[in-house]
This record gives sequence, C-alpha cells and structure tokens, in this order.
Amino acid sequence: MGWNEITGDRVHSYQKEESDADAKNIKLAKGTIVHFWKGDTALIRRTIEKGYDVVNSYHNSTYLDYSYEQIPLKKSYFFDPIPEGLTDDQKKRILGLGCQMWGEFIPTVESMNLKIYPRIAAYSEAGWTDKSHKDYNRFLHALEPFLKRWKAKGVKYDVAK
Repeated sequence: MGWNEITGDRVHSYQKEESDADAKNIKLAKGTIVHFWKGDTALIRRTIEKGYDVVNSYHNSTYLDYSYEQIPLKKSYFFDPIPEGLTDDQKKRILGLGCQMWGEFIPTVESMNLKIYPRIAAYSEAGWTDKSHKDYNRFLHALEPFLKRWKAKGVKYDVAK
C-alpha cells in the first residue's frame, strides 16, 4: 500500500503536468493498494482503471488532525468513500476508508482526543452504512452511550462542533 503519489499522477500543485515518475509507464506490483489522500477525486477512477484497489482517505474529508471547522462531525458522518460516477465494478475496487491523525501539530493527548472523538465514530458509520440509510439524528442518538463511556474514562471530546 502506498499514498497515491505512487501512481505518478499529479497530486500536488507544485508538480508539473505529471510527477517525477513517468505516470504513463508506471507499473506497480500486482496487488498494490493505492491509498488516495490528495488530488482530484478523478484520480481514484484513473487508479482503478489501471487495475489497482483504493482506500479512500481524502484529506479534506477524513483527516482527524484537521479542525472541526474544516471537517465538522456532520461532514465526517456523510463522507462517502465511493465517489460519484463509478460503475458497479469500479465501486468494488474501493476497499474502504482511512482516517489519518498526524501528530506534529498536536501537543497533548487531550488535544488529540478532542479532534478524534467523536469523529472516529462518524467515520466508522461512513465506512459501513449505505448512504441511502444514513440518518444523522439517529447517529447522534446512537452516539450517546459512547459519549458516556468516553466521559467515564476521562476521554475529552467535543460534539458541539
């Protein structure tokens, strides 16, 4: 598994048309899983068309170290790891989602927990609940026992955001 830079596609704005790798000729090992995190979501389709499976961790939707202003709880809940416009066969190549917590700007465990909880529960539901069955109010109600458990264990969280 590797971040989607391994495909050779242009992921960063500072890159020229293609990355340093020759995107047209890149051949990854059979069974390679591409961990999509950045770039146009059309790159997911392009990666699947090259024959690779994808874990979708689009940074603007799943990064736990981002603030609640950037990724509110509701946005986390409604994240769909399967982008619009994929065929049924292409959808099968999306293995799920990932949520990164990069700690270089997280000074304490408490501040980390405030960013993770309860969004991690929302991402869990995002990964296994068909979007036609999503109900944010039901999710908030189902979250209540977890909030009590986290509070009892001293885990700081913030649902107001």
